[in-house]
Amino acid sequence: MNEEQITEGVKKQATWWLKERLKKLQDERHDSMEVNPFMAPLVAALHGNKNFTDLADFLIGGHFSIGHATGFGKLVDEKILPNVFGTIKLDKKNRRGNIFEEPCFDNIDHVVHRRNGDALLSLKASKWTIQLGQAVELNSSFNTIRTLLNDGHHHYQEIVMGVFYGTEDRLTDKYRLVRGISTGANHDVYDLRNYVKVLAGQRFWAWLGENEETQQWVMQGILNAINENQHQLNESQDLMEEYKNSFVRRYSHHIAKNGTVDWSSVLRGING
Repeated sequence: MNEEQITEGVKKQATWWLKERLKKLQDERHDSMEVNPFMAPLVAALHGNKNFTDLADFLIGGHFSIGHATGFGKLVDEKILPNVFGTIKLDKKNRRGNIFEEPCFDNIDHVVHRRNGDALLSLKASKWTIQLGQAVELNSSFNTIRTLLNDGHHHYQEIVMGVFYGTEDRLTDKYRLVRGISTGANHDVYDLRNYVKVLAGQRFWAWLGENEETQQWVMQGILNAINENQHQLNESQDLMEEYKNSFVRRYSHHIAKNGTVDWSSVLRGING
């Protein structure tokens, strides 16, 4: 796998993602966005928002940010890894009828082909994508997978937890717990340091693409997709402005006589 293959492959998948998100914008209606009437005045105060036009930028940005983040995770997991890097995505079809149906494999997302033997990949987005309870559960599941290996039930010699942005030294201690490294309270975890490793950011992409420059090639593919779809992206910016104006009109009647936002009126309008 070389630079051109990765760059072109990522460009194709990123183009698909941009078009899918554009469809979401085209289909979105402002009344589908829920506003927390208790948090809104606090946010407005923190950011100095005096009217709904100012507040709309923050709220709408947050609303779409959640969908974009979820969609990007799927882009990496379901499109870029299998279609560009040739991994086997462990969806229902690929789990059916084999050892991957065992519950201990539930948090294994991909099989990654390596020259020295296939590896199991558990994919995470960032340092915050794992909590204490999940870390302990993962440690137990991964220990069961290692036991199955030792008993001859499969041939996967390694589990990699891949974090696609950040660096290992900035990850939370939950990632160490997954490997059985407990630095504080006793969490009753198994020592898996010889079977599970954690790779984040540049080191993860370098491992995946077997080249230190892999993350740069992925980024270039994304930038090429943006450049080639700029006309459609201009349309998305117009849609966002239209969406904001529609949102402002929806709440414009919650204005007090002195011109300030009547938050009690907003509350009644949302909660009844």
